Amino acid sequence: MLWYGKVIRVLTQRGSPDSFRSQLGSGPADPRTPAHPYRQISLAGMLNGPKFVPMGPSMSSALLLAFGFASPLMLWGLAIGGAPILIHLLHRRRYIEMPWAAMRFLMAATKKQSRRLRFEQILLLIVRTLIVLLVAAALARPSVETFGEYFRAEGPRHRIIVIDATFSMGYRSQDKSRFDRARELARQIAGTARQGDAMQLVRIGESMPRVIVKQPAYQASAVLEEIEQLPLLDERVDVSVVLNEIDELLTMVPEISRKEIYFLTDLQIAGWAPKDSTEAARVKSGLKRLSERSKLFFLDAGQPGTANTAITSLRAADGFVLSGRPVPMSASIRNYGTSGAVGQLVELLIDDRLADTQQVDLPAETDVRVDFKPAFANGEHRVEVRLKPDGLKVDDSRRLAIPVRDELQVLLVNGKPSGEPMGNATDFLKLALAPELPNRTQISPIRPTVIREGELLGTDLARFDCVFVCNVAMLTDREAEVLRSYLEAGGGVVFCLGDQVRPDNYNQVLSKIPTNVRGPSGTATSLLPARLIEKVGDAKRKETSFEFDPGDYSHPIVRPFQGNPGAGLELTKTFAYFKAQVSDEREASVALRFSSGDPAIIEAPFGRGRVILITTSVDREWSTWAVWGHSLIPLMHEIVNFAVSSRWSDRDILVGQSIVSHLPVRATDVAAVLQTPNGDSQAPVAAGDGRSVISEPTTRAGFHKMVLGPPIGRTEWFAVNVDTQESDLASLRQDDLRSEVLPGIDFGYQTEWEDTPVSAEKTVRVVSTSSGLSRSFLLAALCLLVIEQVMAWRFTPGAILLFAVILIAITAWAWSASPLSGAALLLISVLAMTLTWLRRPATS
Repeated sequence: MLWYGKVIRVLTQRGSPDSFRSQLGSGPADPRTPAHPYRQISLAGMLNGPKFVPMGPSMSSALLLAFGFASPLMLWGLAIGGAPILIHLLHRRRYIEMPWAAMRFLMAATKKQSRRLRFEQILLLIVRTLIVLLVAAALARPSVETFGEYFRAEGPRHRIIVIDATFSMGYRSQDKSRFDRARELARQIAGTARQGDAMQLVRIGESMPRVIVKQPAYQASAVLEEIEQLPLLDERVDVSVVLNEIDELLTMVPEISRKEIYFLTDLQIAGWAPKDSTEAARVKSGLKRLSERSKLFFLDAGQPGTANTAITSLRAADGFVLSGRPVPMSASIRNYGTSGAVGQLVELLIDDRLADTQQVDLPAETDVRVDFKPAFANGEHRVEVRLKPDGLKVDDSRRLAIPVRDELQVLLVNGKPSGEPMGNATDFLKLALAPELPNRTQISPIRPTVIREGELLGTDLARFDCVFVCNVAMLTDREAEVLRSYLEAGGGVVFCLGDQVRPDNYNQVLSKIPTNVRGPSGTATSLLPARLIEKVGDAKRKETSFEFDPGDYSHPIVRPFQGNPGAGLELTKTFAYFKAQVSDEREASVALRFSSGDPAIIEAPFGRGRVILITTSVDREWSTWAVWGHSLIPLMHEIVNFAVSSRWSDRDILVGQSIVSHLPVRATDVAAVLQTPNGDSQAPVAAGDGRSVISEPTTRAGFHKMVLGPPIGRTEWFAVNVDTQESDLASLRQDDLRSEVLPGIDFGYQTEWEDTPVSAEKTVRVVSTSSGLSRSFLLAALCLLVIEQVMAWRFTPGAILLFAVILIAITAWAWSASPLSGAALLLISVLAMTLTWLRRPATS
């Protein structure tokens, strides 16, 4: 807490005391006390901080000076100031008077010098006492706060420079980007810093570190060097997080109470006034919190009415791509400007080679879809759609990384071996996935492999894109762990039930998942998307049957059946199934139901993969769809396609996300190198599961190349795109800031830097400035310490030095107030010192 004293001085005064009192926010005059314009300024009011009071016609200017100590307990050290006096008194000589005939001659000689000696001793004692008092006062960290227009302390300032480094600042106009202009403004702010000013540098962005210069810098060169090296990244704006970090920086220089924050930004609406009400509230509260402790300045580096065109999305219709087959692809282009563009050229590039072009018209503030249908060969491919470059180039292109396969490898786990033809639990499924023509020609890209249930642990699941667990009676904890790891790596697992399945074992073992495994909602999740309740129906009697009910065909698995009644989906008869209860917390969805309303096919995400539960069997025991293959074949293919659709989803990410590569071996056994678009390389680190490597958060858009050494020996491409929220360059103006973002908050707004950018000074006369005095006190103590040594050696040179120091201090203060007054005072002082020297007594 600050303990304040106050010194009040009226420079010029006009008007009644009540007019002064009303303008300073005090109460009415007390008739019992003498009228004084500042009589009722209380200690509580000073602790609440300065008020900005408009200057009325009845008041010209006045001064209120308040001082305090940040560490008042250190004032006990002032008692040490009496030490020199105490030492002087204790060591004072005791004289014994003795009559002596020649004493009168000595007394006559010493009387002439007694006054001068006493003056020298007193002055030397005062200097020594002041040294101790100044050091003790400096340790108490005093500060001075002044109110008034005509007496403003030019004390040190704590400046925090905040530069917007998100990709919208890369917009170029006349060969200079917004970011270049922001850095130029930052250099001007840092270059005008005075001695004693503390500066910090902050970057608005998504990645760390955001605080570039955290320790307060008292030399402008340190901040200027960081400004020159500050890069422009392809990140989106995250204002609320940056405001929280700035709030912590304000506490780092407590001895400087005059704090200023400079935001150098294009004031994009998407960042400073977002549509999300929660985020907008965070920004407003953060700015209000900062304004209570500092002065806010916005230096606008943007240009109003700037148009921009961007590719906002690029998608492939299929989750995976097979070689030799055309792949429907669509790109969405948005014109954010207020005028349309005719004949805009759109190019499709595959592996940096032009594959197709189209011309489209882009109406103002409208999205336009452009479709392509390229085909690919086996291997890793890079797809890019781009526009003619405009002022903001980074969003003029969009990318996809597409791994292309010749075929899909599917593993079938047979839980019911049989010696009869088509008697195994996987026989009909294998035939449905890879049907053969009469000449044994394979017409399906799916290659199924059948194993017994006991071989699951010894099989390398990384070689397969999807795994079917068919009518397996029981699963062990180890088998459940293997399936869990496979799903986390992006694989697809399909559980097909049957008469061998023990539901209690499935519910218990497949739900025993470690608590560190989290679903999309952040809650602990199990392998099964639903809990098995009981068996419904009797496949032996077949008295009751159930048909499939696809509902509105909205799920991707059954969507191809819409409008195709000949596919036979509704004609399939099911005689038995397991009733399953879907949990809302599991975020599972039902793709197909029975006519009874119970789920038939349930799916849910798990890690990077997807798990699917078929509550009946895929053989001829419980239903007719194995025999009536019209529905089994297309439905099983759609299930495989959907199960593997997310296997390569992490190949396409946004700037700010990390690149993750999943490995078939432990990450510690593989040397991995990630190459960025600008040619830099970094070594990804092993993830927590030990089966993947993860990079640092990305900061650049473009294709990133992951090179995996032996024993894997492969290359993977990743497409990193910008968040097009930044592509809308609509920005706030000064009136928008005042009404929408900073209502009722005093702030400065400029488009060009001025050394004193407090625009409010034109309408506000009583302002507050403050400065710390610790350094001044310590400097004075150091000067007096040197002077004391000189005075103790030879008093006259020491006294002259003391007079010169005092003269310099007074002249410097007068010069800061008025250069003419300071020059006159300096001239008068020099003349006085010259006359004193000329009139000195002659010495022999």
